Amino acid sequence: MRDFENRRKRYRRNRAIIFTTVLVVIIVIVAIYLFKLFNRNYQDYQVLARVVNTEENLGGYMEYNGAVVRYSKDGALAVDGKGNLLWNGSYEMSDPIGDTCKDYAVVADRGGKNLYIFNKDGLAGSISTNHPIAKVEVAEQGVVAVLMIEEDLSYIELYNKEGDLLGEKITNMVADGYPMDISISQDGKKIAATYLCISKGEMTNNILFLNFGPVGKNFTDRTAGAHIHESGIVPKITFLDNDTVAAFKEDGLMVFSMEEIAEIAEEIDVQGKIESVLHNEKYVGLVLKDDEAMNPKLLLYDLKGKLVLDMEVDFKYESIYLSEDEIILINKTSCLIYKISGVEKFRYTFTSNVSAFYPINHLDRYLLVNPEEFLEIQLVE
Repeated sequence: MRDFENRRKRYRRNRAIIFTTVLVVIIVIVAIYLFKLFNRNYQDYQVLARVVNTEENLGGYMEYNGAVVRYSKDGALAVDGKGNLLWNGSYEMSDPIGDTCKDYAVVADRGGKNLYIFNKDGLAGSISTNHPIAKVEVAEQGVVAVLMIEEDLSYIELYNKEGDLLGEKITNMVADGYPMDISISQDGKKIAATYLCISKGEMTNNILFLNFGPVGKNFTDRTAGAHIHESGIVPKITFLDNDTVAAFKEDGLMVFSMEEIAEIAEEIDVQGKIESVLHNEKYVGLVLKDDEAMNPKLLLYDLKGKLVLDMEVDFKYESIYLSEDEIILINKTSCLIYKISGVEKFRYTFTSNVSAFYPINHLDRYLLVNPEEFLEIQLVE
């Protein structure tokens, strides 16, 4: 009996060792496969689907949840990765501008007083403002923040898609500064804004944080934080995720945490002229040009301000942006894709002009837009 019990223990032990070994081998094989899959270098592409496009009175294109929104002076439409029309809306505008967040898109008439909110079902609402629109942003529930300027006053107003006014901030541009930029959080409850001020010949930037949620009721005028930047202009500000804000200054960037109240978390100074900025929910980046360097340099940081990429960019781009873990650069005829690691994924010169280029599955399928067509393409080695 003692002999039988020992054999049974050895059998169980050997079986556990074999199972563990096989499992480790499978994990290693899968890890190697995934590493190669996500770090492939593609040389060409094939067209999977196509649909006719027109750019008459074009305002621009926006990435839209694996699809693309085209907006113009007389309407907007969304096309998915297969070339299917998701929705189509008509309006009349002189200078359309837009923004997207998850399932929502907003198009507004810059200098006018009308804006239109769309979701996956089409038109979700329209709003007529009381003052000329300078900028508009949309949150993931369809809440929109509108920056308006008229005479000596600037207005930041918050609306839901039904057109109800949820909050307002009015400033005097002589006393408080000229509004440079605004941004809305993903939950539609917080706003960050930057104002350029000139007082006694000195130039400063006031950065203001507004909270229109329940906690914001405890603060005067819903102001849940402020920061004065005394050395240069802060022309752009944006929510990176729901609780993190990046403010881009002339010589770097500032990162603020704002779960409810805004506090500066990191300030990064750089050398060289900032040519472009890029950001998404994971990263924030700067493209710097040094007169002594042949190519500009791309610096990429995580949301804690840690440098994750420092590389030269040998591509003359007209547009650069982040999508998930990819850096996408395009010009009139060419495209270049880098992984966040700096590995080059795809570089190609097309036979027709490139109007827009957006990922569909963040692996090998993309939406390529030119003046004549929307194309679903798959990259090939």
